[in-house]
Amino acid sequence: MMRRWFVLVVTLAVLVAGSVSPLAVGAAPQPGLNVAFWRTWARADRPVAEGRAARTWMWGPAPITNVLVEEYDEATDLEGTPAGMRFVQYFDKTRMEVTDLAGDPVNPWYVTNGLLAKELITGQLQVGHNRFRQGPPAQVPVAGDLDDPNAPTYATFAPLMRYQPLPVGMAIIQTVDRNGTVGADQSLARFGVTAAVLVAETNHTVASVFWDFMNARGTVYADGAFRDDRLFENPFYATGLPLTEAYWTTVLVAGVPKRVLVQVFERRVLTYTPDNPPGWRVEAGNVGLHYYQWRYRQLGQQPITWPFARPEEVSYYDAMYLTLVGLIHNYGPLGALLRYPALDSPSWRADVERRLIFLQDCARAMREAAPPPTLSGFHSQLMAGLNLVEQGAARIRRGLDTRDPLLLLQGLEDLGRGLEAIGAALDALPLRHEGTVTLEEGKVVA
Repeated sequence: MMRRWFVLVVTLAVLVAGSVSPLAVGAAPQPGLNVAFWRTWARADRPVAEGRAARTWMWGPAPITNVLVEEYDEATDLEGTPAGMRFVQYFDKTRMEVTDLAGDPVNPWYVTNGLLAKELITGQLQVGHNRFRQGPPAQVPVAGDLDDPNAPTYATFAPLMRYQPLPVGMAIIQTVDRNGTVGADQSLARFGVTAAVLVAETNHTVASVFWDFMNARGTVYADGAFRDDRLFENPFYATGLPLTEAYWTTVLVAGVPKRVLVQVFERRVLTYTPDNPPGWRVEAGNVGLHYYQWRYRQLGQQPITWPFARPEEVSYYDAMYLTLVGLIHNYGPLGALLRYPALDSPSWRADVERRLIFLQDCARAMREAAPPPTLSGFHSQLMAGLNLVEQGAARIRRGLDTRDPLLLLQGLEDLGRGLEAIGAALDALPLRHEGTVTLEEGKVVA
């Protein structure tokens, strides 16, 4: 199956016939979401997008860039071979990453979100687990309007990483200005924010309003439905560890001065604005937008996306490419589990269930992708295969619930026919250019 596609995903086809222009934020058509990024986004932000939850975006309404290829030493290709490049996509609030293409797509850490805030305040651009390029800390306001001349910037917070933590339980009345001058304002005690928990790894405390948010429950989206659950499986999953204490400051929001509490974590910046509506008092800062501008404008790097695609096709490849990579890598473990069923084992059943849901999500994610006219025929063929896969996964799940062997057999037949249809669609997919990518002195070359 997918013979030519396998070659394509192992050796990413990239055409670099000159410089690649930086992508415009908000450019049309809107970037697409592959299944791994779609699932990660949908859990917290689909309820916000559909008005089912009143709380901060954790990613943003939609991606602000297409899928990009970025240098990273430990990144692997589809076969697990070191490739030195990974796939990323930027949102207002952060960046999603797939570093190990050969990884298990149902693993919660298959998609990571970068240590962007840490890079912004240290100026250390990370290009490997232990390799960095030193640049200037970002002179970008950590919160509020980008053109606010008085708001503290990421560079402001760099020396504050070395400050000692507040004792747990102490009221937070510390202030900071753009110059990094730390003060105290007793009137801020009226907001009742305290140092909630000391994180030993970084020797900083988390403010109580942020700790409550990081451990909060609410409406999430999973398995094609909305339900009440923890917003984050681990309180530090979205934010990373705290890099500084929390400080009060004044920033402009749409030109209006606001008193806000700001704390920088490895992955995010969280803010607390007491006079916001209750669901929006804690918000995630626009770290993804800030970082993208710092890396690709201030530092002058060039974003690389799908060069074998026509401009109008790029957003569709955003969704399709990594969705099919994930689908391929989910089938091996799923097939092994179904080959040796352990129907009375809760762990076996949970693993099978996760993998069947992932297959269903592949169809759900691609159903929301908008193909350009040049790929409408391919999309119809692909969706015919994905719909069979979705139907098969649903039948197997029902068969496991009812112990009905006929449903199980029908489901397996659907999966097989779906894979054949997907393979036929991919064999007929026209590509404008095929080549390989290498990295020489930090540059992507064909």
